[in-house]
Amino acid sequence: MLRFLGLALFLPPYLLLACSFGLLLARLQGSSRLLYRLGRLGCRVALRIAGTRVEFVGLEALLRDPSNVVVMPNHASNLDAPILFGMVPIDFKAVYKREIDRLPLFGRVLHYAGFISVDRKDRGDARRAVTRAIASLREGSAFIIFPEGTRSRDGSLGEFKKGAFVAALEAGSRVFPVALSGARELMPPGGRGVRPGTVTVRVLDPIDARAYSYEGRERLRDEVRARIEAALRGPLSVEGAA
Repeated sequence: MLRFLGLALFLPPYLLLACSFGLLLARLQGSSRLLYRLGRLGCRVALRIAGTRVEFVGLEALLRDPSNVVVMPNHASNLDAPILFGMVPIDFKAVYKREIDRLPLFGRVLHYAGFISVDRKDRGDARRAVTRAIASLREGSAFIIFPEGTRSRDGSLGEFKKGAFVAALEAGSRVFPVALSGARELMPPGGRGVRPGTVTVRVLDPIDARAYSYEGRERLRDEVRARIEAALRGPLSVEGAA
């Protein structure tokens, strides 16, 4: 209860101040770097208040060269995104659902930072979002894309959608499968509040999308899914913690 109260007292004013003043300063500086720093700071403080400890395995390979990469994690909890965006020191972009733009200030911040909104019910808009993601990747951006598209309701690994793999193929990206364990137990879908505990983030060996043809996109999808599924079943060797 106290942790939930702490999050309720911290997040709304922080978001308002970080979005408003951060966006103003970012525009004056002509760079989105400040927005990313403020975003990571907010995520880290919120996770600390929630009592969420994060342990990484294999992160070094991603940090060595985060240019033109697509990070593809499993998705079982609302903790997944704050953990990845907040604890990994990379200015990740993402594709997000258009409904978030109803929060006008937050939506403007995401747009300025290079995030891409999409109406998931509109196939034409989805194709345009993929095209924009390809262009951004080719410019050297790093993206986090949850290939399941939405959170798993029962904790099992869902089917992977093809859009993220098409973007990776067209951009010639490296794909990092990521297996998150423990987040669902701390914040399950439909649950209230966050339990304290540890989440393990295992960054698996990258896959070079250039080794696959467009016709082979399903093989790439299946390889990424198989690696994540195996990592979720197997034992973890923790190399570092944040």
